Amino acid sequence: MKKINIIGVLLAALVLASCGTSQKFHASVSEDKPLFAAINELNKRPSNAKAQKDLQHFYKASVDRHENAIAAYRKSNDEKRWDKIINELNALQNMYSGIAATPGASSQVQPKNYFQELQTVKEEAAADFYSEGNTYVEKEGRENNLRAYQAFKKADKYVNGYRDVETLIKESYEKSVVNVVINPIEDNDIFFSGANGWGNDFNYRSEDYQQSLARDLGGKNGNKNAVRFFTDRDAYRERIDADWVVDVKWRGIDPMRSTPHQYNRQASKNVQIGSDTSGKPVYKTVYATVYVTQRSYTVRGDLDYRIADVQTKNNIDYGVIRDDVSWTESRATYSGDSRALGQEDWYLINNRNDFNNPSRGDILNSLMRKMYPDLRRRIQQATD
Repeated sequence: MKKINIIGVLLAALVLASCGTSQKFHASVSEDKPLFAAINELNKRPSNAKAQKDLQHFYKASVDRHENAIAAYRKSNDEKRWDKIINELNALQNMYSGIAATPGASSQVQPKNYFQELQTVKEEAAADFYSEGNTYVEKEGRENNLRAYQAFKKADKYVNGYRDVETLIKESYEKSVVNVVINPIEDNDIFFSGANGWGNDFNYRSEDYQQSLARDLGGKNGNKNAVRFFTDRDAYRERIDADWVVDVKWRGIDPMRSTPHQYNRQASKNVQIGSDTSGKPVYKTVYATVYVTQRSYTVRGDLDYRIADVQTKNNIDYGVIRDDVSWTESRATYSGDSRALGQEDWYLINNRNDFNNPSRGDILNSLMRKMYPDLRRRIQQATD
């Protein structure tokens, strides 16, 4: 009985071996797809003669193609050559892994393991960028320190913790950092006064937008281009000396008011006026005329911005952002029977607060919300 069980196990193993496995291998690049088609076929049917022949042909062709590309990249000045060499080696290693895991394929060709070459190339790439970074360190100026920082980051990408690169990354970054201080946004109570009906209030807080700019641009943690952003208060509190400053100021706000537009409409409603002798309600249609006056308003704002170098006083960038906000206000009077009026009619009739004009804060907030994305984008581009 024991002997029969052993024979059964052996037969099952032979069947599985002859059928291959369900695992499917994928090419790293489209040019290698014919090779992997042969590998996958041999994985399912190890004795397939055509697949065996295709494997031998396409393996040699793929190896030659990748190795020729590697040789060409080594001679080039392409700044991305190391990435391209590594991609070619990864494709070769993927070929090795697929063939080595497929008995029907590994019995036909002897694939080369490129693991060690991959590690060696990564070391070479790290050394290359490490040397480049040190070359920039020896030169003066923020731009050179920024280039050194970027080179050291690349060296660390290829070999994590390569030599003393972590220390050099921190040092070069600190030397390349530009501290940008965003000053308060000035408005100087422009245009708004009691005479024009737009009252002052506390809805608009310029410091909110100042803080949002500093935060949205990267804050004190900096961005990929070694730029840190502070409000003037944060810079003072943390004793940060500004390299560049950003000044934002409302240049002018131009109110425009259209000619009033007047029209009237009829309102009617069935209302109960009593009951008949049997107690049933008696209705009557009542009428009223609603006289509506509409005014359209547009306020156009100009927002100046300037980014300047504190030491040289030179402008990094400057310009004007222009936008506007519009709205319509309505009020009404009526004649006739008030019982004919609806809720909307009464809203217009009771709108006596000088056309319910928006406040200074409402207008500035509306303008700033429209201008803010463009302002942030311009500062971002100027400091990148």
